[in-house]
Amino acid sequence: FEAGQALAAEKKARREAERRARDAEAALSAQAAEAAAERAAAAAALERARTEAIAAAQQADSAQQGAAQEAARSARDPPPVSGGGGGGGGGRGACGGRGGL
Repeated sequence: FEAGQALAAEKKARREAERRARDAEAALSAQAAEAAAERAAAAAALERARTEAIAAAQQADSAQQGAAQEAARSARDPPPVSGGGGGGGGGRGACGGRGGL
């Protein structure tokens, strides 16, 4: 009778140990899946930041090139000096300043 009880207790202990092992394995799998998801999210965030940094660098480069081109254009073709209203040909009219007919 005692041998049967010992065998039943051993079976029960073995089933409990197996259940605990399965539970532990499931918990580890869940933790591994969560860690993998976190790594994937971090990689995606890193890629977004990289893309944004490249776009910002290209925008800055484009702005710098535009400013350099504008500076070169200004140096080559300075804007007209204002003040004086333009026009006139030395004070003489179409008739050469002789008073007309």
